Amino acid sequence: MGKKCLSLLLTGVLMVAMTGCTKKQGAAEENSNKTQEEETQKNAETQEAEEEKEDSVEIELPEEEKLKADYTTAAGIELPPATRIAVVAKGTKSNYWKAIREGMEKAIEDLNAEAGLEGEDKIVMTFEAPSQEDDADTQINIVDAVLAENPQALCLAAIDVESCRAQLETADENGIPVIVFDSGVESEELIYTMCKTDNYEAGEEAARRLAAAIGDFGEVLVVASQQNTESISERVLGFESEIQNEHKTVTVADTIYGDDTEEEKSVKERVKEALETHPNLKGCFVTDEKMAEEVLNILDDEKYQDIKIVGFDAGEKQLKAVREGRELGTVCQNPYGMGYATIISAARAIMNLENDAVIDAGYQWIDQSNMDLEENQKYLYE
Repeated sequence: MGKKCLSLLLTGVLMVAMTGCTKKQGAAEENSNKTQEEETQKNAETQEAEEEKEDSVEIELPEEEKLKADYTTAAGIELPPATRIAVVAKGTKSNYWKAIREGMEKAIEDLNAEAGLEGEDKIVMTFEAPSQEDDADTQINIVDAVLAENPQALCLAAIDVESCRAQLETADENGIPVIVFDSGVESEELIYTMCKTDNYEAGEEAARRLAAAIGDFGEVLVVASQQNTESISERVLGFESEIQNEHKTVTVADTIYGDDTEEEKSVKERVKEALETHPNLKGCFVTDEKMAEEVLNILDDEKYQDIKIVGFDAGEKQLKAVREGRELGTVCQNPYGMGYATIISAARAIMNLENDAVIDAGYQWIDQSNMDLEENQKYLYE
C-alpha cells in the first residue's frame, strides 16, 4: 500500500474514532444533565414535602390512648368513590370556624389520598352556616335542605341545644349518621358521636385563673353570647360552680347574655350599666371571641385598666390584647383538631366502624408566658 493511501486510511480511522468519542462524550453529558435535573427535581419535591409538613398542624387529642379509635389519621379508612359529607356549623366568619373548616378540609384531603380517589371520584365536603351565629331558625332550614340532598353523613354544630330533633329523626330514618361537634343537642340518642371541648371543665379553669388574678376576693362579671347553646352554657356553669364552691370570697355580680331577647339594651349598654352598678368590679369572664372583642372595646379606658379579663377562644384581637397585657389570658380550644377528628369520625360512621360516643378535643390556657411556645401554636387560631 502506498504512503498516500496509508495516510488517508489512518486519517479516516482517526476521524471515526474521534466521532465515536464525541458521541460518547455527548451521551455522557446528556445523561449527566438528565441525572442533575432528576436530582434537582427530587430535591425540590423533598423540600416541598418538608415545607408542607412544617406548615401542617399536628393533630393531637387529650388522652388519645383511652379512645377506641384514632381520630388523628385517615389511615385504614377507604371510603367509596364520590362520598359526600355535609357540615352545618354555627358560623363561618370567625377565626374559630375558619380553623375548624381547615381541619375538616385536611381530613378530606387525607381520606382521598388514603382511598386513592381523584377527579369525580373524590370525597367531597359541603360547609354551610347561617350568617349570624345565633340564628337557630335559619340553621334548621339549612339542615332540612342538606338532608334533602341525602349525604352519606351529617356533621352538625347546633346553635340551640333544643333544636333539630325533627331533623335528627329524619337523618336517623334515612340511615344518615350524625356527628355533633362544638355544641351538643338534647337528642343524644339520635347522634353517632360528639366531638367537642369539655366546656364545663374549661369554664372551671377560667374561674381559677381569674380568682387567682384578683387575689381570690371581689366581684366579677360574666359576659356570654348565647343562653341556649350548650357550649356557652357549659362554660358559664363551670365558671360559676368553681367560683361558688372553691372561691367563696369571690362573687359573680351579674351574667349578661348577648342574645337575651327580654333585654332591649345592647350588650355594650348592659356592660356599661353593670360597671356603674358595681364600681368595685375586679374581673370579667367572657365566654367566646365575639364577646371578648366587645368587652375589650368597652374596657379600653384608663379607668377600667385594673379590671382583669379572662377570655375564651383565640382570635387576633384577643391575642393582641393578651400580648399587650390588656387581657390576662384566654382558654383556647383546639378547633383544627376538632374539625379533623369530626370528619374522621363521620368517615368511620359511614364505614360502620367503631366510634367513641364522645371525643374530647381539648383546650389550653394561653397567656403572655406561653403564647409563643411551639407546642401551643395549634391552639392559636388567628
